Amino acid sequence: TEISAGSSVTLSCQLYSFAGVSCDDWIRSEGIHLFWVNQAGVNLTISDSRYQISAPGLCIITVNTTLLNEDDNRENQVKTSVTYTVKSS
Repeated sequence: TEISAGSSVTLSCQLYSFAGVSCDDWIRSEGIHLFWVNQAGVNLTISDSRYQISAPGLCIITVNTTLLNEDDNRENQVKTSVTYTVKSS
């Protein structure tokens, strides 16, 4: 889609768990964290004034930003990534 400078954009990411286990319980037990990263792969934080990040629950996270002139013709990609550690007893 095409969006012009000055427009506000909100992205939302929601994690779903398999049947029988609530997403919140699963995230707590596995130590999973949802977060947004910038183009350099650095985590965006609540203190970053350009991005407003909210997490209304453990399984959903949103980011809102207003596009700037320097964003013109910049292609942004939405990716998902999972990192995990296998535990053996």
